[in-house]
Amino acid sequence: MSTLRDVAARAGVSAMTVSNVINGRTGKVSEPTIARVQEAIAALGYVPSAAARSLAGSSSRILALVYEAVPGRPALESPYESMFVGVCEQAARAEGYALMLCGASKAEDTVAQLRSWNVAGAIVMATTRMAPSEFLERSGVPAVFIDSYRDGDGISYVNIDDAGGARMVGERLGAVGHRRVAFVGPTTDIPGVVRERLRGLREGLAAHGGGVERRDVLLTEVGFDEGIAAAARLTERRSPVTAVFASGDVLALGVAAGLRRAGRRVPDDVSVVGFDGLDLARYADPPLTTVRQPIRDKATAAVAYLLDELRDGAGAPRQTVLPVAWQEGGTLGPAPI
Repeated sequence: MSTLRDVAARAGVSAMTVSNVINGRTGKVSEPTIARVQEAIAALGYVPSAAARSLAGSSSRILALVYEAVPGRPALESPYESMFVGVCEQAARAEGYALMLCGASKAEDTVAQLRSWNVAGAIVMATTRMAPSEFLERSGVPAVFIDSYRDGDGISYVNIDDAGGARMVGERLGAVGHRRVAFVGPTTDIPGVVRERLRGLREGLAAHGGGVERRDVLLTEVGFDEGIAAAARLTERRSPVTAVFASGDVLALGVAAGLRRAGRRVPDDVSVVGFDGLDLARYADPPLTTVRQPIRDKATAAVAYLLDELRDGAGAPRQTVLPVAWQEGGTLGPAPI
């Protein structure tokens, strides 16, 4: 593999001159010298290091995707996250950018990492406790936020209609007789998708005289096993709920499995509804009833918004809320009499 020094030797110039040509610092380099360096690069098949160019402070072609790093869990274990990242990578690569994954556990560490790599911009899907406005100020990096419900007027974001989708769940449950429903999901103590989905569920049920009691809000990490554990908590305390709405499909599938292990029939005894519309929801037996979100459209829009900002400069924030859709399955039935 050829090196920068090999290019310099073939072109008869210094390594610094080659570096200047590669990084566009050609103000003091003659046209004939630039031509010799470019010919040497082509002849040797030399590929400049994108990381080195970024660290050197030149125009970076790296986009960061900031995701939530959960201790003890593999990166991007969630099918939703994996699909979102995959589509972002395709869209970025089509425009000549590389996508760098940046796991966020502490907001301060994430900001430091982005600054050290001199990334061109960031797509932020992590639910960090740092407000988006503070993230933008401290990182100095243009960013598009995913599923963000803070600082809405001043940031670029791509959201989905979380509350509307969950309201649809509540209305459909209420329409077939469900009045007491459990909610299973992560923390609701900061503004975000989980809080919005719980709010929407309550609003939909309220239209039919139903609701979600405080003790029927089961907070847990997201995962299949966590769903099984949540179902066990419900059955062990003989909860009278007739339906469970989980904040995501993987969690919902775990809840359904846990209910069946406890001898409860789904949906004859307890209905279960998820949110995401992942492919695996269709593969379950019976298929999971869920709300489908446009993951591919969300990822494509995020990259497009970020590249628009990089090309056109900061202006009015680019914002959108994408619609969701009901996905029929076999886990929602009438409330048992």
